[in-house]
Amino acid sequence: MRNPLISVILPVYNGEEHLTECIESVLSQTYDNFEFIIVDDASTDNTPQILKKFAIRDNRIKVITHAINQKQTVAANTACHNARGKYIARMDADDIALPHRFKEQVGFMQKNSDIGILGSWIQIINENGKIYEIMETNISQGSLGWSLLFDTSFVSSSVMMKKDIVEQIKFYQTHQAEDYDLWSRVNTIASVANLPKVLQQVRVWSGQVSHTVPRETRDCALQIMQRNMQILLNDSSIDLKLVKTIRSIIENNQPELESDLLLKTSSLIKALYNTYISKTDLSREEKKIVDVDAFQKLFKLANWQFSANIFKAIIENLYLACRFPKLFIYSLVHRLKII
Repeated sequence: MRNPLISVILPVYNGEEHLTECIESVLSQTYDNFEFIIVDDASTDNTPQILKKFAIRDNRIKVITHAINQKQTVAANTACHNARGKYIARMDADDIALPHRFKEQVGFMQKNSDIGILGSWIQIINENGKIYEIMETNISQGSLGWSLLFDTSFVSSSVMMKKDIVEQIKFYQTHQAEDYDLWSRVNTIASVANLPKVLQQVRVWSGQVSHTVPRETRDCALQIMQRNMQILLNDSSIDLKLVKTIRSIIENNQPELESDLLLKTSSLIKALYNTYISKTDLSREEKKIVDVDAFQKLFKLANWQFSANIFKAIIENLYLACRFPKLFIYSLVHRLKII
């Protein structure tokens, strides 16, 4: 078999429900120069039998079986260490790669050698394959670099990565929020992007292991956010409590309405914003995206401040009116329309 350009990796544990459809979507790609490395993490359902059937059918498939369950991070790293391709494409057992995904991503990455990670827009489907939402993520380095300070910014199973970049940062390292951690570390040494095309279907259904994010994963994600902010500001003293407050803004969960905490959080966002736009060469469109996101976070904090300290709330709103006049006026008009 010729040397593959892409190594498709699929860590799977008890994934029999939708595994066949997932594998078929990979084998049906219009681009065919790939190997397909599937790591069975000691499944106890019919997963091994399904994998055996496909491995006999297509010699691009290599099945690696863990004797004991070692969880997704270890399974993904097992696949990465066995990958021979220049690029690594992630898959999850519930999801479906649309037919042109690999062709589109390889074509883009070959034309843009600085890209270390390339995701795409996705369709969210239910257990029967019905599409009920399209997720359009930020697409360019400038906007993604900002959003990675606060969130994942990529959909795991849509991602294609350069293997040498992933090797350089020593693959997946955390057992919780492992994707966010990997993408954040890649972003420090290479460019990242999302293709503005729907190339992957991601399934959300009742049979998945969990619909809620475990506390350990949430705590790990907060620590990654904190690390990302510390790197940008070159400041190791950023309080995790402020990071948690920013997370509350993103999730629209009102935090403790303590005036000094809200002010310190606002000051942190202002520092992140000012440092980021001064250090990053942003296009006009990227600058607009960053401006809007920073304003929305600060505007929400200013509104919460009214319940804690009216005088400080007025000061914060005056700052926003001066720093982001168009956005401030728009937000007021929009709010009046709602009222």
